[in-house]
Amino acid sequence: MKDVDPAETKKILTRLKTVRGHIAGVERMIEEEKECEEILLQLVAIRSAVHKVSVIIAQRYANVCLIEAIDQGEDRQEVLNKAIETLMKLNQ
Repeated sequence: MKDVDPAETKKILTRLKTVRGHIAGVERMIEEEKECEEILLQLVAIRSAVHKVSVIIAQRYANVCLIEAIDQGEDRQEVLNKAIETLMKLNQ
């Protein structure tokens, strides 16, 4: 994505590295036969962290990608329909 603040990109990458660490932790927990409740709580934390990254990317999409598409002459209604369709997938 163009025209993106490098600090924001770094923030996203840091969050994703944290998610990767949580996933590795869940793998260890399963190998060590930890309690299901502990594992599920970690999975909830992972889902929440991924959701937060999704929200940040969605905001970036709205603020940069959509405006760029409209500025480049793409049909406004088509761009908005595509955006709505894409963003709705976040809740599936």
